[in-house]
Amino acid sequence: MAKRGINLLDDLQIKRWLTAGTPLAKTDGGGLTFTLSKAGTATFVLRYMRAGRPKELTLGNYPDLTLAAARKLAREHRVNIDQGGDPAANKQLSKMRTALTWTVNRLVDDYLDKQLTPENYSNSTLYYRKWDIENIVRPKLGSLEVQLITPADIVYVIENTGRTWTINRRILITLGKLFDHAIAKKLIPSNPCTGVKLTALLGAKPKVKKRIMLTTQEIRSVLSNIEFIGTQNALAFRILLATCVRSIELTKAKWQDIDFNKKTWIVHDDAVKTRQGFLVPLTPTVEKWFLELKEYAGSSEYVLPARDDRRMRGGDSHVGPTTLWAAITRAFERGEIESRKFTPHDTRSTAKGHMRNLGVSKEISELALNHKLQGMDGIYDVRTDIPERRTALELWAKFIDEIETGSGLSS
Repeated sequence: MAKRGINLLDDLQIKRWLTAGTPLAKTDGGGLTFTLSKAGTATFVLRYMRAGRPKELTLGNYPDLTLAAARKLAREHRVNIDQGGDPAANKQLSKMRTALTWTVNRLVDDYLDKQLTPENYSNSTLYYRKWDIENIVRPKLGSLEVQLITPADIVYVIENTGRTWTINRRILITLGKLFDHAIAKKLIPSNPCTGVKLTALLGAKPKVKKRIMLTTQEIRSVLSNIEFIGTQNALAFRILLATCVRSIELTKAKWQDIDFNKKTWIVHDDAVKTRQGFLVPLTPTVEKWFLELKEYAGSSEYVLPARDDRRMRGGDSHVGPTTLWAAITRAFERGEIESRKFTPHDTRSTAKGHMRNLGVSKEISELALNHKLQGMDGIYDVRTDIPERRTALELWAKFIDEIETGSGLSS
């Protein structure tokens, strides 16, 4: 006579069924069922009715889940079912929620793939957004769950970046854009960056330092004593002043980018703040300084090769981005240069001011500093080697020469 009720199975029967390998489904009573698939997978499932419909909940695989453990688990679920619960639906909901549990690193990957693209942002924005993500967001938040990030976490990140007010403002914007992406994916209901104010964290925004324009007397004083910082640094400073480039653009310059026949120097995207490369015309004076530097460069591909053995261990490299300005700062501290203290950017404001005094138009002086033309001129003037710019830089380089020799002290 067949057994009725519950606990109808035993371990010996199960082992025999496994040995035979024939697919089957055998009840233990109370909805608990042992199943064996064609592939040989043995599983305990709980079958029950909910709202008049048959439901099934997988409890686990045998022998990882023993018969005794399956019975205990089935009893617990039956209590929940009797109280109106639906364990199969709850399990499905739990799986769905687990799938929606993203780390910040996963969110970043999705954001980079779908949002932070050349179609949506300029090269310069892409560069700085990615810098913020790789240097700040991933190290500080990457392993955390997106759903668990709070405004307090954002505050902690901003207060511990060690960056300036302006850069922290950019980092906060990057974080806001990233978590906007999380909202769009319905991972979180609100942006944890909302309401976070830099003024509350870092105080009022520092006033922008006013640029200075070195006088002709100051330029002469600097140039007449510039050899104190070393010959290569002195030549680099002269080129920087005469070409109006940024120091990092000169630091990364390679000889392959300088064409002495065409009198041009190509500055590539990766060296430019705006991430858009440009052409610098080489005036005769500047060309002479480059040729002098070439004698010091030896076999290096860089115009300003590294001079520190530690930097050279990984192969050919350029000098550090602060090398020139550190040398100038030390010269100021030693009292070897007599002028107002200036920054790298002040060489550009100095060049701009003197070119305007020399009669160079506002538009051409802007081009000399590699600033974009505004309006329709910026759209339709797509020249690279612009004759007016070359003329302006030749005039400026000649003026620098005259200042250094003492014949250009009229202003």
